[in-house]
Amino acid sequence: MITVNTENTLFICGGAFEGMSRFIGKRLNTRPLGFAATADSLHPGDIDKDNLLQFISAQDLKSFGLIPELIGRLPVVSFLNPLDAVAMRKILTEPKNALVKQYKKLV
Repeated sequence: MITVNTENTLFICGGAFEGMSRFIGKRLNTRPLGFAATADSLHPGDIDKDNLLQFISAQDLKSFGLIPELIGRLPVVSFLNPLDAVAMRKILTEPKNALVKQYKKLV
């Protein structure tokens, strides 16, 4: 095992974090999706249940399984809005080395 000093290291974590909305929904006392939601299980106020990631916190990351030592090195926890179909199409087709262009070249 090698000891590494991470005092001046910036950690940037990214990913899809599939299933994270369940942990956020439990913390907010609401259900992210489903037909079983009742009026008394909803959190008062305006909660966008389609995008619960906007309410993410370090507590949710810990519940999800990230180690506290890593979470402590993240000074800011934020989210990105989900991509719509138009943005996804642009990402897949417009760049110079777009995936769709590469696939067409292979076929």
